[in-house]
Amino acid sequence: MTMPSKLSRRARGFTLIELLVVISIIGVLVSLLLPAVQSAREAARRAQCVNNLKQLGLASHNYLDKWNALPSGYRWDPLTGSLAGYVGTGHGFIPPLLSEMEQTSVMNSWNMSVNMFYNENLTVWGVAINTLWCPSDGKINQVKTLPNYIGYFSDPPGQSGKMAYSSYGGNGGLWTNNCYAKRSTYGQVLANEMGMFGCFTQTRLQDVTDGTSNTMLFGEHAHGTFSPSDQDGWNWWISGNWGDTLNTTMFPLNPVRKIKDEAGGLNATAFIVAFSSFHPGGGNFCFADGSVKFIKDSINTWQINSQTQLPVGVTATTVGSSAYWDTVYVIAPGARMGVYQQLSTKNGNEVISAGDY
Repeated sequence: MTMPSKLSRRARGFTLIELLVVISIIGVLVSLLLPAVQSAREAARRAQCVNNLKQLGLASHNYLDKWNALPSGYRWDPLTGSLAGYVGTGHGFIPPLLSEMEQTSVMNSWNMSVNMFYNENLTVWGVAINTLWCPSDGKINQVKTLPNYIGYFSDPPGQSGKMAYSSYGGNGGLWTNNCYAKRSTYGQVLANEMGMFGCFTQTRLQDVTDGTSNTMLFGEHAHGTFSPSDQDGWNWWISGNWGDTLNTTMFPLNPVRKIKDEAGGLNATAFIVAFSSFHPGGGNFCFADGSVKFIKDSINTWQINSQTQLPVGVTATTVGSSAYWDTVYVIAPGARMGVYQQLSTKNGNEVISAGDY
């Protein structure tokens, strides 16, 4: 029997219509799967962010066990050399926590006998600590070389250094305060600070009369919300300045999502000092009891007066000769804070239930 030739067997291929149908089906499947993949990746990034904040909370409680108080949010330190007789902002709350964050070698590199912003501490500025980076926060892990003019208090001036950054800031309470211990108004301004961290604060657990489970300790401050030209100058991990590692609830969470630009109702201060995050729908916060909670953008918050740039019912009063040093904020009788603001006060005597946020 003669077998048929292989050449006589015609393999059937796809028609053009069938090929187009297959491509369409693949496209639909990809469009369905891509959001799921992106969602899974964001869930992993958010989980890592939660872990970072838990590590900061654990470090803070270890510090509390040793010293019975949290480190100051920042200080005004006496300067030396050509700037003798003046004071300058010093380090923030993160450097004192280094030994509790398994960063003892960095702690040992810190020359505490001089201001953090002198040349002796340039090497510390650029130390990269991944616990301070939210994975959703863009290029937060990049170490930047600062321009030469940012010699800060260096003597001689002009030396530049590399700077690392932080996605997290301490809870500075309802508003920004500056207080210099040699001024007569020091006590008034200090008493106006209601957050866990501030100028010269040394908060103890017994000072948190609102309850540690209802008081924020740290929150996210997304570095990537600044424009590329501004990113080098904010979120410095060593600094305690407002907008570096201190933030407030004076403005709503994630103001960049609520308005299109600075002309839309809030000034640049809102973007600098407010808590913010790249996680969809809200941001992560570590509370004083060490727990980490996700606070939604929709949380109840007080309204901002677009004319005064202050919350409705709040006035800023100068109690001395300088609006910079001597400003205290007063909430008018009957004015009500939002739940978001209530969570940032350590001793506001508010009653908050878990269902409020």
